[in-house]
This record gives sequence, C-alpha cells and structure tokens, in this order.
Amino acid sequence: DRASVYGTEGWGFESLQARLASSPPTPRLPALIFHLPSRSSGGIIIATGKETLYMHGIVIFGTALAFSPVKILCLIIWIHFCLYSIQRMEYSPLMPLRLKPFLNIFAVLIGPLFLFVLIVVDISMRLQEGKITGRDIIKIILGKAAPKFRARNSSKKPKIELMDSSGRSFNEIYGSQEGEKASADILNFTEEIIYDGICQRASDVLIDPKSGGIYTIRFRIDGMLKTVNQIDSDKCVAIVNSIKAIAKMDIAEKRRPQDGAFLARLPDGEVYFRVSSTGVLGGEKLSIRVLNQKTGMLNLDEIGLSEKNIATIAEILEQPSGMVIVCGPTGSGKSTSLYAMLSTMDFFMRNVITVEDPIEYKLADVSQIEVNVKANITFANALRSILRQDPDVICVGEIRDRETAEMALQASHTGHLVLATLHSSSNMAALVRLMDLGIKPMMLASALNVIISQRLVRRLCDNCKVCAQLSDSYIADLRKRQIDYTKIMSSNGCHMCDGTGYRGRTAILDVMVLDDKIKSSLINSNLSLSDLMNQGNEQSRAVFKRNGLKKVLSGITTFDEVQKITKTLG
Repeated sequence: DRASVYGTEGWGFESLQARLASSPPTPRLPALIFHLPSRSSGGIIIATGKETLYMHGIVIFGTALAFSPVKILCLIIWIHFCLYSIQRMEYSPLMPLRLKPFLNIFAVLIGPLFLFVLIVVDISMRLQEGKITGRDIIKIILGKAAPKFRARNSSKKPKIELMDSSGRSFNEIYGSQEGEKASADILNFTEEIIYDGICQRASDVLIDPKSGGIYTIRFRIDGMLKTVNQIDSDKCVAIVNSIKAIAKMDIAEKRRPQDGAFLARLPDGEVYFRVSSTGVLGGEKLSIRVLNQKTGMLNLDEIGLSEKNIATIAEILEQPSGMVIVCGPTGSGKSTSLYAMLSTMDFFMRNVITVEDPIEYKLADVSQIEVNVKANITFANALRSILRQDPDVICVGEIRDRETAEMALQASHTGHLVLATLHSSSNMAALVRLMDLGIKPMMLASALNVIISQRLVRRLCDNCKVCAQLSDSYIADLRKRQIDYTKIMSSNGCHMCDGTGYRGRTAILDVMVLDDKIKSSLINSNLSLSDLMNQGNEQSRAVFKRNGLKKVLSGITTFDEVQKITKTLG
C-alpha cells in the first residue's frame, strides 16, 4: 500500500487534483509524515484514496497541527537570547547603572536586537576614538573581549602577573606541582578582577559573601562603591584562596583577621596591594587596597588649595623647624596632601625620612619606613630611631597614640620639620584630640604651625557636564548677591565616566595658621573640650561651604557634593 505524494513545485493546484483523481485508491495507508520542499507555496499533497490533504505544514495521522514546531523552536531561541542579553547587560558598563532596570525590561521584549544596537553604538564610538581595531571587533562579537568593556581606559589588555611582596610568582612560591594543581581558570579570573580594578581607577576592591551562596565583587571608585560582578560561592572561595596565597596569608584560617600584601606586574610598571581578611556571616570577606604607583603624586596646586594657601604652606615648608598636621576622616586624601608637600622639597639638600602604614608611593632619595607591628616597628619606635638618623624633615603617616604625638611635637621643638596626619573632623577638633591624648596646650601652642582640615568631593566629568538648570527664584537670589551663575554645571553621564557624571576628585580645605591670637586663646581658654570641638566644627562648616561654593561657581563640582561634606560636621 502506498500513497501518492506530490509537491506543489511547478504544478498548479487544479492539475494536481486531476492527477490524484486518476490514482488508484489506497484504503490501508499507515501513518505518514511528509515534508517536501517547494519553491512556490511550500505545501505538500498526500492522496490516501479517501481524502486529499493540501496544507502548509506537517501532517500527522492525517490531521493538521494547530501550531508550527518551527515557530515554537524560534520562540524558545528568542527567549534564550533575551535572558542572555539581560545577563550580559546586568554588570556591563555599556549602560548607566540607574537605567539598567528599565533597559532589562526592553531586553525582555526585544532581547538580541537591543543588545545588538548597544554593541554597535559602543563599537562605533570606540572606532572613532581609535581605541579598537577590526581584530578587536571580532573578539568583541565572539564575547572574548569582555574585559575591554570593563576596562574602558585601555584598548588592549596587557599581560598581568600576580606576585608576592618579594616579587615571586605563584609557581616560584609553591613549586610547579602545586601550581599545576591550581585551576588556570581561577587564576585567570583573579587576574582579571585585579586588572579591571586598576583600569577603572578603583582605590579598593571588596569581595563580600552574601545570602544564597553568592559573593559580590565591588570597586570603590571616587569614593563610591560600584558592584561589578556576582560569583557563585564555590568559585569565589577559590578566588579568595588564590589571593590569600599570593599575599602570604594562611588559607586554612577563615575566621581570624589576617593582613597581607602582594603586587601585580604590568608592562608599564608595578601596582601594590594591601589585603585584609576577616570571617563574617556567610563566609570570608576580603578587602584589597590598591596602591597604584602609576597615578603619580600631585603638586600643591593640584590638590585644591587656593593661591593664598599655597603660598602660606610653601613658606612654612621652607622653614627648618615646625609642625604641619593634616586632619580629616578616613579616605579624605590626607596622605595625598602629605605627598604633595613632600614634592616641593629638594631631597638632595634635605634628609627626609618617612614612617608610613602602608607606603603608598615610592620616593627616590627619601628614606621610607613601613610600619610592621609583628616586627615591633610602630610609629613611636620608628620615630625614636629616626631622631638618631640626623633628619631634616620627618613625615609621620598617622598619629595614633600619646607616645607618637609627644615624640612628633618634641622633634618639632628640637629643630626638625614634622609633617603628620590625624583623624579628626575639624581643625579645632584636632587640637581637642591631641589634648585628649594627654598633650599639654602649652606644647601645642609652641610646636604647631598649621592645621589643615580637608574633605574630598567628586569632580564633574569634563566630557559630559552640562549647564545646570536653575530655578528662577534661585537665579534671582544669586543675582541679588552678585554671584555669576553662568558657569554652574551639572552631571550628565557618558562612557568616559561610566554614566555617573563624575570623574576624579578634588579637595576642599580649611587651612588654619596658628598665629599669636589663636595660641593665646588656646592656652587661656576656659572652654571645655566638647565646646571647643563644637565651635571648631561650626567654623569648619562655614569655611567648607565658602570654598565649596567657589568650586561650584567654577564648574568643578555640584551643590550636592558640597552638601554631603558639610552636613556631617557638628
């Protein structure tokens, strides 16, 4: 038994019906599935003797399906690409972070088309800027150039090698057999995380365990945390262990806090890292401080000082003795200001010795001592030995206790120029902090020359900042005060600043020179320490607002950034 099957290619429908009518009947026809290609209508005809079926699809047991399996397959593939697009865009810097929820909705609807448009736009911009070549485009399409999107400041990822603080690689430390046991993918992924942090100007890399067996990778860029990736627990634990191994930390210890250090060697230099680990709920937390030597030191005129304050500080730094204290909270740029002061000195004519924790920049012709508590090298012990090294200038990374404060002030009395930092909220609060450590007001008045309190604000991106849209009432108020508001700018967001509208930071400073009036009031003051601190915070708030307003009117930063630092005082 057989059926007469005809394709419609080259035949008219009426001719086929006439041909089928002359065919012998076939009552016993088994189940058949036929699909004959056609250049015209794409249909098939099956003649069974009892009925003639003509349709555009599949015939199963003589019955036409209500749907096309090909269309179902295309729908499944489309949904897969939509989900893949969302996954690729979730932590991609192609789009601003604040718009990603809305963009994910578009990705669900138009999936691959939306991702394709974004990639084409990004590639076009990079071609115009000369950051990529045709070969790089092929890599991007194949998904092999993801670090290129994350590392926007580099057109080609160079080779990076992680080493311990002495310059030995992983294989040199543990031997070739141990190195072979380590997963190459884990080591490559670890190097990729470190490299991305360097390229995105991150000051810290944080690896945090979260609920659900997930670890997050976050970068602190310009003082703001940014989530760049989420990794499964098993994979991230291996990454944490590889970092701890290269930092000479105990891999088996998961609960006790540990500290370590390592470096990354790049073709254009070395970058140093300080690692701190501690056990938290859900796993082990890792904090990596990036000490990038390539960024270079800033000069006094680059940290945000006015011309008047630059002249004042430069005059004091030329004196043979005295003391300058830079104060502020953690992450306010105190060490950067100290290095800027050191950059004005002639290291060949003056013997400069520093005590730091850690050493952030290597200075030629400067004797630098790094604090090591395990080796009993503390700030106080290092200062005690420095005074026997005939120094002209002593730089103390941080005054933490009474002994260090007393020795630094005594060094200022005995003919040395001392530069130091102190954690405090304002200039007067720094005096209160020193008196709280046990330093007498008479010693402070005779040894201190200048106290500098500072905060950091984000700079507007020069590539995308736009003129601020001010209300009519606000413009009228500025005109009444005779303030030029034409240079006030606001953030916008572009590929250079990763959609944030800000790139880099600048300092707002309050410089207080201890003249005779301040010294006499300090010695004869009847105010309590708390009243003195509150008074100092009020004065610093006013100075920060005034200096911050100057930067806003110059188009350097915004009112919101200035408000962030002033509302925390007092």
